[in-house]
Amino acid sequence: MDYEISPEAIMAIAVIAADRSEKEIKIEDVSRLFFEIRQRGFNEVERVALRRVPGGSYYSDDVDAFFGRLLAAGYARQRSPVRVEPAGVGLCREILNKEMESHSEALSRIAKSLGLESVLATLA
Repeated sequence: MDYEISPEAIMAIAVIAADRSEKEIKIEDVSRLFFEIRQRGFNEVERVALRRVPGGSYYSDDVDAFFGRLLAAGYARQRSPVRVEPAGVGLCREILNKEMESHSEALSRIAKSLGLESVLATLA
């Protein structure tokens, strides 16, 4: 199956939403979004590996690697909760803008189902 939406786009939405609300973002929080996407039957997003961790939450090495790349490039500091720098938020906006160019309908549907559609409305 050819997936339309990259996992990085979902991670970028989560980063921007956390930045806008001034909330901490944890790897487990973003991993849970992928569980919710899977539960709601969205096939447009490439799968990420998820595993349950003690306490009932989910963890994804793919999400961990995304934040690791942000850290390595200086776009974030601190591991989890992750503190994303303004330049990192800008990079996430670029990721979403690029994704919206070719898959705006599918991405909008998924963001709406997660209650994050307001993030897409602020892109430009």
